[in-house]
Amino acid sequence: MSAPKALADYAALAEPLLKAFLDEKGAQLPAALQGPHGLLRNYVLRGGKRLRGALVLLGCEAAGGTRELAVKASLGCELLHAYLLVHDDFMDRDELRRGGPTLHVSLGREHGAHLGGSIALLLGSLTQSWAHELLLATEAAPERVLQAARIFEEAIAEVTAGQMLDLLASRREPTSAEVLEIEQHKTGGYTFELPLLLGASLAGGSSSLASALRGYARPLGQAFQIADDLLGTFGAPEVTGKPNASDLREGKRTLLITRALELATPEDARTLRDALGREEMTDADADRLRELLRRTGAADAATADAERLCTQALLALESSAIPRSVRTSLAEIATHSIRRVS
Repeated sequence: MSAPKALADYAALAEPLLKAFLDEKGAQLPAALQGPHGLLRNYVLRGGKRLRGALVLLGCEAAGGTRELAVKASLGCELLHAYLLVHDDFMDRDELRRGGPTLHVSLGREHGAHLGGSIALLLGSLTQSWAHELLLATEAAPERVLQAARIFEEAIAEVTAGQMLDLLASRREPTSAEVLEIEQHKTGGYTFELPLLLGASLAGGSSSLASALRGYARPLGQAFQIADDLLGTFGAPEVTGKPNASDLREGKRTLLITRALELATPEDARTLRDALGREEMTDADADRLRELLRRTGAADAATADAERLCTQALLALESSAIPRSVRTSLAEIATHSIRRVS
């Protein structure tokens, strides 16, 4: 499924700007950090949907602003995403991201696992600092930039709490409702709500617009994460650019797993519980678990959940507060987000 025009257009705009910004920042670093910075630069520029940056521009447009007003903030959102991915890769012990090695793996090959992982985390934090710098360099009225900065900080706090909840959930069996709440905190808020509200606030958007954008963003953020979890289990690594058994080996309590435990026979539920979280899981073991997830109906149930939440998001777009041109782009992005293959 090809990317919506809004995403393709934004990627064409953002890639050279991100490259120039990272090159400038790299030139300011000490010589000893040039190697690690080069790996970070490659990691950030390796591809990606550039979804969050595109949404910043659409939020700004929805409030009557020009895309030029929000470009720096949009790049900040992309760097915020990179920061979160670096940390997430390390915590999940993932080795592949966007078809290449994760940052802690690349650094670990040269410096050893502990030092490489430590440097990767610090590079992630440095990227977060650059994200703040870009936001604060936005040429909007100071009070609007301040409001946007508050939205930015609230989103970082929410996603950090969501990540902690996600990690702790692997030690128990959360309900489907609890999983959806975790996914809203971990992914939904910063993937859709943050960029849209950020762009709208920089252009002085109304409270009615903010409410309509939230109504779209919150259910779609949950649907996006469900789709991501399905891809993380059933997707082809050569297409998705990331492994398809790491969630199973980590024992993540995604909505897919929760639905399986709800729907499984007692025997299948025991098999699933015994297998989840086993680092020594083979590819054959993972294939058997995938078949179990299909057999129980969990894959179909999770897909239906994503479709239902996407429908809620699309209904929110009927608000007159959202201009028709933006509405069309957001609808295309919503459909693409849950039916993508990578």
